Amino acid sequence: MVRNLLLVLIVISSLIAFGQNDILSMLRETEELSYLSRKVESSGLDVLLSGPGPFTLFAPINGAFAKLPPATGEKLSADASYSQRVLLYHIVSGKMTSQVIVQKPEIDTLLGQSLAIDSRGGVRVDGSTIVVKDIQASNGIIHVIDSVIFPREEPDIAQVMRNTGILDVAVSAFEETAVVDALQGEGPITIFVPSDVAFARIPCETMEALMSDPEWLSEVLLYHISKGLFTTGDLILENEVRSLQGEIIEVKVTESGLGIQDTLIIVGDIEARNGIIHIIDHVMFPQSSRRTLPSIKEALEEKGFDLMRTLLENLDLDDQSNEEHRITVFAVPNEALINLKEDLKLGSSYRESLGKLLAYHIIPNEYLHSELRIAQTIFAANGKPLNIRISDQSTVNGIPIIERDILCRDGVIHVIESPLIIEH
Repeated sequence: MVRNLLLVLIVISSLIAFGQNDILSMLRETEELSYLSRKVESSGLDVLLSGPGPFTLFAPINGAFAKLPPATGEKLSADASYSQRVLLYHIVSGKMTSQVIVQKPEIDTLLGQSLAIDSRGGVRVDGSTIVVKDIQASNGIIHVIDSVIFPREEPDIAQVMRNTGILDVAVSAFEETAVVDALQGEGPITIFVPSDVAFARIPCETMEALMSDPEWLSEVLLYHISKGLFTTGDLILENEVRSLQGEIIEVKVTESGLGIQDTLIIVGDIEARNGIIHIIDHVMFPQSSRRTLPSIKEALEEKGFDLMRTLLENLDLDDQSNEEHRITVFAVPNEALINLKEDLKLGSSYRESLGKLLAYHIIPNEYLHSELRIAQTIFAANGKPLNIRISDQSTVNGIPIIERDILCRDGVIHVIESPLIIEH
């Protein structure tokens, strides 16, 4: 007990001596928090705790880590992802003094789970006692605790699927292939899982052929998974999402409900640790071709975007896009380009000006609207960043996207209201 009190005094004197440094600096300069400091850096949270905040950190002393079971300590050292989850469970957004904490039965952590607060005979956080409280930092506040606290281990997608009782065939299919690793990884992913009834709808000969061909089975299963988190609410706002198999899954609202390709979501928004599950009523099979779709130039002509097509023809778009390497074009309507076209002709080099214009409107990779949501920043053909904002009115560099996800065999078109910034 005396030793613990001495350690507390050392912590207090050390932290006070360094005054209003940021949280990370105070951890680095305090011997009794050196183990925590190293874990913060190795798990990639050093940028967070040296940033503007404010944050509240519940900081375990070195002795708290020393008394962990050997297997737990080894996992914290060997698994950076697990270590990050544990540390995020010790961090709260905002500056919360002990007086504020004791007024709350629980507080939310950056991990998304809540800490239980018990203020009887001291202040305990998830059973760990605060031994030094209210240490002020420039970007928040530190409370030193006497033990490491651990988040609840939520089940991954594979486990949640097992628990439903109506996805047994899908679970067996995934376990026959390496695709099951995606269901157990960090994610986040969105999975459209056929129910047992959906698999029963497949003709017996087709089902037997599918289960006996691991390569085909893997391709079909990957077609049911998309990178990122898409709730049913998110999906309603999208036209397509890309599957891990590489092909595009069409999303549409029908009279019967939310449609995914030619199937329906019958149970949506089942949450797991690493993503979201939507149960569908048919198995989906990839089409493996977009060759029947028009090219980007053909689609622009069909939509009456004659000027935009002319600009692309002058820059030999065919050399930049094909079915193996698809691109994204932010297309501008004729009326928005007319005056701009005249301005470009006044310049010393019309072709050079065209090149600078189009360099902002072509992205050398294909991005669906759902992928723009995830990327937030993408880079145009000239290497310049384009900032994406997704909301009721999505924008690129502040210019509204007025039509999106026009699929072509060599890429995708998003129509924007006016030209993007031009480099003069």
